[in-house]
Amino acid sequence: MENQPQHNIDEGIRFVVRYYKPNSFDSRKGWRRIQKHIAPERNLRKMQVFYGAAAAVALLLVVSVFYFTSSTGTKWVAKADNVSYVLPDSSRIEMQQGAQLKYDKSFGKSERRVSMLGEISFAVARNESLPFVVSTPGAEIQVLGTEFTVQADNAETRLSVVSGKVQFTPESPVIPLLCSAGMTVHYTSGTEIVKVVSSGSSMEINGKDSSLVFNNTQLKEVALVLSHFYNVPIELPGDESTLTFTSSFTQKNIIEIVDIINLTLDTHIKIEK
Repeated sequence: MENQPQHNIDEGIRFVVRYYKPNSFDSRKGWRRIQKHIAPERNLRKMQVFYGAAAAVALLLVVSVFYFTSSTGTKWVAKADNVSYVLPDSSRIEMQQGAQLKYDKSFGKSERRVSMLGEISFAVARNESLPFVVSTPGAEIQVLGTEFTVQADNAETRLSVVSGKVQFTPESPVIPLLCSAGMTVHYTSGTEIVKVVSSGSSMEINGKDSSLVFNNTQLKEVALVLSHFYNVPIELPGDESTLTFTSSFTQKNIIEIVDIINLTLDTHIKIEK
C-alpha cells in the first residue's frame, strides 16, 4: 500500500467502515455500489487499488480482534493491545491483548450487560433507565455513564474509576461499594478480600477471617459496610456521615463495633430493630 494514492486509501477506508459490521462484511453490497461508478475496461487498475486498500483495512480489523457470533450473542477477543470498539449502545471500549468481552442479543434493548476477562477500559454512554453492568468471574460492576478500567480473571478483579460513579459488588462478601473518580478496588475471590483505596483513605474487608480495616474512612462508608457485612440495618445521623474513622476489627460482633465507634467519636450510631 505504500505507493497507493492517499485518496484511494481514504476511499477504501470509507468503504470498509460503511459495509463492515460486527456480524458480517457485506462485500456484495459494496461490489454493486462500486460497479455503478467504475467501468472495468477502463479502470481495472483503479479497482485493484481501491479493493487493495479496502482489503488491507478489513485485514487490520480481523488481525486486531476476533469476533464470534451465534444465535445468542457476540464475543470479542483482542489479539493486540489498545483495540477500540463501539458497542451497540454507543459505549466505547478499549481492549488489551487477550481480553475477552461477550454480550447477548438483548444488549441495548432490555438490558446492557457484558461479561469479560482480561483488561478493558469502558466509556459508557449514559442511560439512566438502562444501567450498564459488567460481570467478571468474581464481581459485578454497575454504572449509568462513566469511564473506568477493569482487569479480571478467575481469581481477581481490579477496578479503577476515571470519572463518574460505579457500584462494585464482590461475589463474597456481597457488599455493594459505591466508587467515585480516583478510587480503586482490588478483589481476590479465593481469600474473599476486598481492598478499596481513594485519596487519603482506604479500607479492607476480609470475608474469610471476618476482619475489617478502616483508615480515615467516612462513617457513611463504614456504616454501609457494617450493614451488609453483618446483615443488620444501621441508623447513622446525617450530620455525622462525613466524620472519618480509623480502626481494625477481627471477629468482633456488630454491637461491640458500634459501641467502639460511638465512644471514640462521640457519635450516635444505632442498630435498628
